[in-house]
Amino acid sequence: MKKTAVSFLVVAFLAGMAFSQTVNICGVVTDQAGKPLTKTLVRLGQTRFTDTYGSEPYYTVTDANGQYKLGTGTCTPVVFVEDKIIRADAFSRPLYVGGQVLFSLPQDNIPVTIGLYNLTGQFVKELVNSRPVKGNYAVTIDTRGISSQFYVVRISINGVTSVFKLQPFSRIIGRSFAQKSQQFQTKLEKLAAVVDTLHATEPGYTLGVKTIDALAGQYDFVLSKNNLFNGDTAAFWDTAHVKKEAGKFWYTVINRTNGHVPDSMIYLAIGDGGTPWRLSDQNTIDFSTSASGRLYIMVGYKPTNPPGWRPNTQVWDFEEHTNGGGWFHGNTTRVDAYGCPIAYRLHCTDGFDTSRGELPHVFYQSRQSFFDEFTNEVPQEFTDLAKIQAPYKIPHPGYPNTALASNGTYAHYSDKYLQAFGAPVNPGYLSNLGGPKTEGNAHRHVLEMTTAQQADGNNFYKATPCDFYANFLHRRAFDSKCYAFPYDDYNNWSSYIEHGNVSWLILAIGY
Repeated sequence: MKKTAVSFLVVAFLAGMAFSQTVNICGVVTDQAGKPLTKTLVRLGQTRFTDTYGSEPYYTVTDANGQYKLGTGTCTPVVFVEDKIIRADAFSRPLYVGGQVLFSLPQDNIPVTIGLYNLTGQFVKELVNSRPVKGNYAVTIDTRGISSQFYVVRISINGVTSVFKLQPFSRIIGRSFAQKSQQFQTKLEKLAAVVDTLHATEPGYTLGVKTIDALAGQYDFVLSKNNLFNGDTAAFWDTAHVKKEAGKFWYTVINRTNGHVPDSMIYLAIGDGGTPWRLSDQNTIDFSTSASGRLYIMVGYKPTNPPGWRPNTQVWDFEEHTNGGGWFHGNTTRVDAYGCPIAYRLHCTDGFDTSRGELPHVFYQSRQSFFDEFTNEVPQEFTDLAKIQAPYKIPHPGYPNTALASNGTYAHYSDKYLQAFGAPVNPGYLSNLGGPKTEGNAHRHVLEMTTAQQADGNNFYKATPCDFYANFLHRRAFDSKCYAFPYDDYNNWSSYIEHGNVSWLILAIGY
């Protein structure tokens, strides 16, 4: 089937059912070594969240065992011990999901054979030997009547072979494995057009995207690291080379663009009127005396005189600070946009030492992969944010001309939720709601909770509508602290740091 035709069928199917069909999907997300991934956001791709307060959102996050559950009903993930997991999107290569082998044939009369072998290589049974017409297929592996030892399933499609190890289980509800019959059975069936895509996004890992043919069953993901960070935070900060001097407060700026941009092409400027200088010429700043404002960071280009320092066609960002009297007050900020990775580490003479900003792995992944993660993780209402100024910025949802802006396609995304709790409904995205408490709780979707629950980060962004832009950035920040919207400091969840007895600060810059 041509791709355009599939897309048409998907849209028609979804429009007709409006997700009235029960969603009952579960699965396991692991890395390539089989370790559970516990921060993976899993969502359906075609689900619409617009103006749907009180509806099932169909997204979730994996638990401590790497397991997830979407929708209603009973679907308990079954973890398979496999010698070789066939890693692919459904139908692009053979894929083993939910007791079935899924594959796609691009044309008629392609030979398909599937056989079962024991671990000594001895042939046990032929499951499929046919030449079906083109289409999407599922082979149900129903291991009734055979022992629960390990077996090897060998799949050959047009001469290309894949294998995996399989262990039948008994008494597993909702799966094909049940030793109740003396006859081993298989079933080859042609599937209808795909109905949706399933997305899995773990910070620092490759994207998981599966084309699924039903809104029920088990779909597992195996993800791999997408960055070069080795976990050595001491090397990342390199405190041995930080400028330290008794009675003074020094900023040391470090290049963590992973070799992408040299120091000679990173420029810094204090305030709008400051003169830019190259990081290669000066990487320390004496902020011992009182100072307040912004430090602008321009990555990969030579800035011209104001106001041409920060064009929309370049990568730049800034931090905010107020220093004086031995105190530091400051933050990295994403209230306007995400420009490039920035991280602080503040050390004080009383032993206070803390970090804010993006986590180190973000500095060691490609810029494109970060933008791709955003598109994969957030629902459709937010995906344009990674496109309208790419590859330079991911603007806040309230940025002019986004899909969520007052003139955008999803301008009424939050109306019903705000109305339900008597909050103002204004043009623009979740702004001017009457103060920090209402606005902060609306972004996090906790207006309906108790005061104690509203302060608990475990409750944030668990239901729609909510600020998926903020959620994405908090998931990739030190201690989950990020200044992602104007009142993100409500209940102390922003990247803001305030402390006395300051000694030194490291500012890491990425690309």
